[in-house]
Amino acid sequence: MNQHSYTPLKWRRFRHFWLTVHLYIALTIGFVFVILGLTGICNVFYVELEEFSLPPVRQEANARPLPLDEILQIVKAAHPQRQGRWALLAPGYGNDYVWARYPKPEETADQLFAPFQVLVDPYSGKIISEYFWGQTLWTFIYEVHASLLTGKLGVEIGQIGNDTICFLGLFLFISALTGLYLWWPRWGKFKKAVTIKRGASPERFYYDLHKTTGFYSSIILLIIAFTGFSFSYADYIKPLIRGFSAVKEKHLKDPGVKSKVMTNAQSISIAEAVSIADTVFPEAKLCRVETPGGEEGVYIITKRQPGEANHRWARSKVWVDQYSGKVLSVQDPNQFTAGETFFNVLWPLHNGEALGLAGRILWCAMGFAPLVLYISGIIRWLQKRRISLEKHRKMMKRVNLEIGGIESEQDRRCD
Repeated sequence: MNQHSYTPLKWRRFRHFWLTVHLYIALTIGFVFVILGLTGICNVFYVELEEFSLPPVRQEANARPLPLDEILQIVKAAHPQRQGRWALLAPGYGNDYVWARYPKPEETADQLFAPFQVLVDPYSGKIISEYFWGQTLWTFIYEVHASLLTGKLGVEIGQIGNDTICFLGLFLFISALTGLYLWWPRWGKFKKAVTIKRGASPERFYYDLHKTTGFYSSIILLIIAFTGFSFSYADYIKPLIRGFSAVKEKHLKDPGVKSKVMTNAQSISIAEAVSIADTVFPEAKLCRVETPGGEEGVYIITKRQPGEANHRWARSKVWVDQYSGKVLSVQDPNQFTAGETFFNVLWPLHNGEALGLAGRILWCAMGFAPLVLYISGIIRWLQKRRISLEKHRKMMKRVNLEIGGIESEQDRRCD
């Protein structure tokens, strides 16, 4: 066999190998991708959806929202048994209410993530809704997406479930990448490869639907797959990124600072802590306040500077001593290295908010892509399987006829 005849054969074998990989990923865990895609659609706007069924916040003319200190006192008065750290999400990116979150309630301590949440009207101070995470439709869907509900079975099981979901991002990445490779058209066939032929047979329609959906969604699916994988396996990615840019070992993690306990000292107010943070980030918008959890706890003030990719979970943070008001630590995204910025944008890339509202809407649309790809792929596979079985049946029938003819000829000669 010469070189010219060997190369196409080798290429066909190589393509067949990746076609097999692509097929078996779809057949084994493709339905999980469908679930993650559909739940991801809801998660992109879960805050807005959570407030959708609630009474609208009515702001009277010239009305000013209540101070966060007063809102926290209202929440604590309604739940005096919940002492320690609270996190307050200020109204802003998608939410009109103040969201007060108690991270570790005793009732759900055996679950991976199930904080107690209280939604408060920022003008009247009225508590509108309160629940444990997972008890509402949208937080339930979020739990399905994050861990397939394994978080309800225990902390360790939930963490394994979450890590497994993140690891599946690697398979989604491989599936999308191999799909691109298998789709890649010959020279001059690009237009045909990205359109659905009108009036085509069912076989051709599902084939065109699968390849065009895969092509138009591939880049976003690759981004979602990679970022999802990184949430649990960033430590495996960091060595690669460090080859290009420095990344601190504890990048984006809590610095572990503590307040210096002072005899008979009173904690400063939320307003004072925010005012101190304003001196660090004067042009930034307040996003979230975490109150001290215990004697050595600190205030964590999160703000969003103009241009930050993260909107709801911004990264401009100030850690403030609850007694002296001293700034203990600062996290400034503008001071991140290129490598640290890379890890900082993974979350807003995963949910589309890095591109603003348009990005979130586009990411929602792409959430349907796994469903379309799964259904069209399965139908196309069944079609090819049926054709293959039909060919095999006809071939076996022809072979049996030939064998029968030979046996009849042999019998005739014997007679």
